[in-house]
Amino acid sequence: MCCTTGLIFSLRSGALALASVCALQSVWAEELAASDKPAEPMLHYALGAIASNGPDYAGGDGRKSSLRPAWAIEYGRFRLSTSRGSAFMGHGMGTTRESGASATLAQSDRFSLSAALRIDKGRDGSDAPILVGLPSVRSTLRARLSAGYAVTDRWSVGAGVSQDILGRNGGAQLSTSVGYTWPLTEQTKVTIGAGASFGDRAYLRGHFGVPAGGASPLPAFDPGAGLYSVDGGVEVMSAINRHWVVLGAARVSQLKGDARRSPLTVEPVGYSVSVGLAYRCCR
Repeated sequence: MCCTTGLIFSLRSGALALASVCALQSVWAEELAASDKPAEPMLHYALGAIASNGPDYAGGDGRKSSLRPAWAIEYGRFRLSTSRGSAFMGHGMGTTRESGASATLAQSDRFSLSAALRIDKGRDGSDAPILVGLPSVRSTLRARLSAGYAVTDRWSVGAGVSQDILGRNGGAQLSTSVGYTWPLTEQTKVTIGAGASFGDRAYLRGHFGVPAGGASPLPAFDPGAGLYSVDGGVEVMSAINRHWVVLGAARVSQLKGDARRSPLTVEPVGYSVSVGLAYRCCR
């Protein structure tokens, strides 16, 4: 009887152990399957406003102030935003900042490639008295391809090329940038950046050229393609709490080459400052 009871007890213990192992295997399998599933895309957005002061146009000696909405909506790899809205979403100066409708084409821990469509509002004679009598720079739609690379956790570089796709003589641009991000505290980060901008002949003609025989009293000027601007700046963004963020930025730019020699360039060095506040969810 004792042997029979021991045998039954051993069989029951073995069965319980086997059942426990099977249960653990099932849990592990579920956890592994869950970890292999791609993360579901989440909706992020930022809504705010930016107050800024800067030159009336590139090369102008006048100033203008503005208060504009700044917003961004991001879902997975797709984003729709203003340029400052993109800043509020946490995209720093070290990478090429996109506005308009953009999509991430490729992304890794250090590299990103994106494409965007954005509206270029152009320029007309009402922007400054010196522009009266010159052909307006027509508003157009630009397609942009940009790439960013994080060299280290703090240093990053970026480049982007854009093209007028409506055939309105907007030409093409190439921009390059380098940035350093310094986390001052857990809530505050400081980003220092510098960049250079290049344009083809159509772009430089539209923004810095003066056609011969026109209504403008300025001398005729036909610029060529090349480097037309270098710039640098600092941006500080701080989280007041989980959702509210405040941003301040200052930037200096200097016209180069034919852009600097243009009769339209009264002041080749320009600076701008801006401050903003936004509600951000749900990063």
